[in-house]
Amino acid sequence: MPFTHVFDLELYYEECGSSSAPTLLLIHGSGQTGRSAWEAVLEPLAARFHIILPDCRGHGQTLDPRDEYTFTTLAKDLAELLRVLNLAPAFIAGHSNGGNVALVMSVEYPEAARRAVLMAANAFVSPDLLRYGDGKWGERIAARDPEWARELTQLHDVNRYAGYWKDLMRRTALEIARAPDYSADDLARVRVPTLIIQGEEDAVNAPGHHAEFMHAHLPNSQLWLAPNTGHSVHLEHPEEWVERVSEFLLTSPSPPC
Repeated sequence: MPFTHVFDLELYYEECGSSSAPTLLLIHGSGQTGRSAWEAVLEPLAARFHIILPDCRGHGQTLDPRDEYTFTTLAKDLAELLRVLNLAPAFIAGHSNGGNVALVMSVEYPEAARRAVLMAANAFVSPDLLRYGDGKWGERIAARDPEWARELTQLHDVNRYAGYWKDLMRRTALEIARAPDYSADDLARVRVPTLIIQGEEDAVNAPGHHAEFMHAHLPNSQLWLAPNTGHSVHLEHPEEWVERVSEFLLTSPSPPC
């Protein structure tokens, strides 16, 4: 699988599906890689799209000489990846923090995005997200969720050092507590059509009504609130997710100029 030079990175990505199909960039969330995040829906998506599946800065096989995690930096990296590959603008879809990155791309790098799918994302820092600001997310994972800790070790500590994943999750947590933090006016200026997806029982995003806020203020948006569903709609309802996302990306009319 290829690496390509993006700013100060040798950025790892996988590519599948026909190169003649519309390109869909899939952006993973916290502590994941492209493959680990999207495996459940990759095959049916690759039958319809040309898939670009990166490991974001500091994750998986993409090393990060800066040890930096901000949504703006990741969005800039991925917009540049599409430019370097001569694939911009592309469809983009992100889950969780990957949804935040997709939103930042739509706001800050609209030339890279034809349409965006924002799943389990947030546009502002609601009070409940401030709990991440203590930077101790890695320690809590190690103490409370040893299975996830083992997965994080396998995904990220290879070619780095033992316990790297805790530093990665610390940086991630600090960013969650400060960004993205867009106002209603910021979102009102976005012209990239968006599909907002959230599980109605998403313990992270539902309390702050993040999906409803984005839908109310993004001018060209659609909303799917999946009933009886948590944080990962694509894992709980993979077939429906693929159908709804494909329909939005391939058949939704473009907004007026």
